[in-house]
Amino acid sequence: MAEYKILHIYSDLLDLYGDYTNVTAVRRALEQMGHSCSVVTAQLGEEIAPAGYDLVYIGHGKPKNLAAAAGHFRQYAAAVTAAVEGGGVFFITGNARLLFGKTFETPDGREEQGIGLFDYHGRETGKVFTGDVVSRPMFDEQIACYGFINRTAHIIGENRYPLFRVLKGPGDNEGTGETEGTLYKNLFATWQMGPLLPRNPELLRELLRRITGENYAEIDLSLQERALAITLAEFKNLEL
Repeated sequence: MAEYKILHIYSDLLDLYGDYTNVTAVRRALEQMGHSCSVVTAQLGEEIAPAGYDLVYIGHGKPKNLAAAAGHFRQYAAAVTAAVEGGGVFFITGNARLLFGKTFETPDGREEQGIGLFDYHGRETGKVFTGDVVSRPMFDEQIACYGFINRTAHIIGENRYPLFRVLKGPGDNEGTGETEGTLYKNLFATWQMGPLLPRNPELLRELLRRITGENYAEIDLSLQERALAITLAEFKNLEL
């Protein structure tokens, strides 16, 4: 049995639509494998030290909350970048992706700096944009995934490391796009919510493989697989 640690950053500030369940899904899966898992939180004003954690998670929040987090998050840009470049496993959802880009617009028209790990920028529209997304992950294009996007901002600029190839629904740019999300080394980032990991068992398995390495053990996710199959069956015009 191994011991694993998850760092949940801004668990109170950036936590909409119950997406903390992504963390719960990973913890329960690790325990199902026979491992132990603890979750540590880092809130606004507290130190962010991702080194030594097996998974770092940041969820999405209201645009004003993201703006409030940006200045604090930038203080730890070097530590976060070093953890990503060193192969640390990250799972980032919703508008928290904008913290990793160069800049993003706030709802009141200001420009906030991200940590600059990626070249894209965030453009705030002030309008709610929603849509179902069916896609294939770049790490295995035989898999079909489902998620839901609910956002007011779009990413502009080049995303050189896409996570998904979109079959239906909105991608990273405004309107329908060909790709969505970022997969860079072991950093997974996506606009999609749902929460995503309980809805997509193969995506969860891939994350677990990267977290556990040689300690990976297959687990029973048949219930999640059945639920995903029922969801995907609603998109009858897609060749899945």
